[in-house]
Amino acid sequence: MSTPIPIVAALGNMAQSAWLDALAGAFAAAGLNADVAVFDGRARDARYAVVWLPPPELFTTETGLRAVFNVGAGVEGLLTNPALPPDLPIIRLVDAGMAPKMAEYVCFYLARATRGLDRFGGPQKLRDWNVDRPRGTPPAVGVMGIGAIGAYIARAVTVFGYPALGWSRTEKRIDGVRCYAGADGLREFLAQSNFLVNVLPLTNETENLLDAKLFAQLPRGAHLINVGRGGTIVDADLIRALDSGQLGSAVLDVFRVEPLPREHPFWHHPRITVTPHLSGPTPREPAAAQIAEAIVRLEAGASPATLPGFVERARGY
Repeated sequence: MSTPIPIVAALGNMAQSAWLDALAGAFAAAGLNADVAVFDGRARDARYAVVWLPPPELFTTETGLRAVFNVGAGVEGLLTNPALPPDLPIIRLVDAGMAPKMAEYVCFYLARATRGLDRFGGPQKLRDWNVDRPRGTPPAVGVMGIGAIGAYIARAVTVFGYPALGWSRTEKRIDGVRCYAGADGLREFLAQSNFLVNVLPLTNETENLLDAKLFAQLPRGAHLINVGRGGTIVDADLIRALDSGQLGSAVLDVFRVEPLPREHPFWHHPRITVTPHLSGPTPREPAAAQIAEAIVRLEAGASPATLPGFVERARGY
């Protein structure tokens, strides 16, 4: 029998035992003989690491890693780890079941706003059978960042009759979605987006991208839903846009600092809905299966750069 592949897991505040069970099941299903253990500060000569916000000590202790798997789509927390070796390949999750839940979240808040559903429910809410029913043409929904997850969201909103637009750094084509790209396409995209859904990763190009100048290009009274990254938004500019009426409301699931500090003005603003980073939970079993498939390919000699989710560090994702 072959020697087990040593794999170390450093998953921060995630449910480590549940993740270990999911990984063990996925590795067995893929025919991998793997020995997975939680990082405890001792060297195990691990070949691969499965991580979420790992301690720097992981990389100074496990110096023979061939690749590190990030159990999430966002890798900015890993890229800023001071001990991360500059040549260590990083593989992030590509959807792995998050897209349907994020689309569900977005569509819920679209319906809540466009159909006036936020007026009902609870003793302090409106109780009027004859209240006006919102009518008219469904507003256009613009999705910023149309990778695997953003494209899924854009297609999902069309099921409910919302015209969908998509914007990305490079040109893309999605059936049923009007797509724009680059700086030249951004202005036209924004001018039509009554709802702006941000799914962008946090990179040098996207940090602080959603600022006063960008908000001013949206139709007056437009709404923002952020399920991408908190660092893409200039917090003070968002509050000013809401106070001036340039933006009608904002639903925020991600923030620059998490947990969001209790004193942060987002908690208290009447036009902001805060949710605690729950729009896209990572389903453990599909994620573990994706990691197992990647390790099978790596063990067969594949280059990490050929794998789905390979992170190009210069781009930041």
